[in-house]
Amino acid sequence: MVRLSALECTQLGIYREMLAQGVRKAELARRLGWHLPQMDRLLDLNHASRLDQMEAAARALGKQLEVALL
Repeated sequence: MVRLSALECTQLGIYREMLAQGVRKAELARRLGWHLPQMDRLLDLNHASRLDQMEAAARALGKQLEVALL
């Protein structure tokens, strides 16, 4: 079993939603007004993406981030 960080869970959640909606990286980058390398970094599990970037990506997919402290 592997434990993922909150950031990694968020990155994977964005990616899963992209797959579910059939949205490619280039399309999401266009919606966000970003260049494709920025989109690549957003989804890179080895890159520390910022929370505001993750929120913007979620909104561009019609979703919102929800944080819970368990």
